[in-house]
Amino acid sequence: MKKLLATAPVMLLLAACATNAPMTSTAQTTTMSCQDNGQVMAAYSANGQVANLNVTLPKVGINNKKITLNQAVSASGARYVNSTDPKVSYDWQAKADYGVMSLSMANGQIYSVNRKI
Repeated sequence: MKKLLATAPVMLLLAACATNAPMTSTAQTTTMSCQDNGQVMAAYSANGQVANLNVTLPKVGINNKKITLNQAVSASGARYVNSTDPKVSYDWQAKADYGVMSLSMANGQIYSVNRKI
């Protein structure tokens, strides 16, 4: 049992390195609006491993930015992350008709907004 627990993080890391799944006609798309006149349109791959977002967050100067995020470990619902930009990392968490978009800036600031379909 201890060996299984010790290898679990490695398996998760390897899963995160897999190639991105292509978006197909069976992919799910949702649009959510939030406070601060923001909007997130999310298109999920058929297997749920990738979320392609179109994000507008006027308060932080983001307008129709396209971001591809990979599935990450989540306690409940779905969670997707992208930390390839050295200036900001993106975290999108969604469950049913509710979502939270968080941006972690390189200077330590965090901007987070709640969204509802």
